[in-house]
Amino acid sequence: MIPNIPKFGKVLDIFAGSTGDPDASAYIALLEGDGVSVSEAQKTAIEAFYTTGKEEGWYSGLVRVYLPIWEAAAPNARCLVSGTSGTFEGSFTHAAGYAFPTSASSANRFDTHYKLLDSLTTEDACLMGLAYDDVAPHDRGINNGNKTIIGSGSITANSVRINTASSALKPKAVWLGAVANDPFALPTFGSHGVMLSNRKGGTTTLSRRTGSTFDEDSNTATLTGTYNNNFPITGYGSAAGSTGAGSQPTDSKAGALGISSGFDATERADYTDAIKTLWETCTGITL
Repeated sequence: MIPNIPKFGKVLDIFAGSTGDPDASAYIALLEGDGVSVSEAQKTAIEAFYTTGKEEGWYSGLVRVYLPIWEAAAPNARCLVSGTSGTFEGSFTHAAGYAFPTSASSANRFDTHYKLLDSLTTEDACLMGLAYDDVAPHDRGINNGNKTIIGSGSITANSVRINTASSALKPKAVWLGAVANDPFALPTFGSHGVMLSNRKGGTTTLSRRTGSTFDEDSNTATLTGTYNNNFPITGYGSAAGSTGAGSQPTDSKAGALGISSGFDATERADYTDAIKTLWETCTGITL
């Protein structure tokens, strides 16, 4: 029987080492098969993510979630929902807590091998990212916008993505022409934090959770353009075609990437808290 796990933020109060959830156990077994030594604290955190998501209702909407924290390509490419693997293309560094391209190049991307319309619709879907910009992008000499942490599509009117906009490097959610911008904290920190580009109930919402803040901006505009489902969803840039190079590449350090059906307001708050806590507990790093 699955234990009654309290709110995910209290994961450190849970008995360490329990892996009663079968999906958590399956993911851990895949990680270990990929060569990862998963600590008891990490196992507890992973199980709490699953059980909390099922209790709060947002887990059933997940179609892909990747946790690239394991210092190797194979476990970093492993989806904790489907068990399938994406592909790191080009040159990447797999560090403790995140993975990142060695340069912001169209040749460097993470291909999820999932296309938006495989099981979702453009009116009920969400792209999810967790990025760690420990140094502000402008301090790294990156002063232009349009750096995509996860997305797909060749041009703005035909794309879905989370990307940074203009010289301020603030995140925005682009969803077939309906754009939600981040007017909130950390404006020069680009893709830092947990972010969602969410479409549900006719509304596009950008959600952003940082160390101490959760903010949202919404746009109720009607979708424009025609989405091309030949484009897979990719990380560290936006797939601009069925194969080959992407567009709007970034060298941001991604700690999590994901795709789901559209979240309501409660689910957005709960999921971003859960993935933040999972990442922080497993890595020892804080946003």
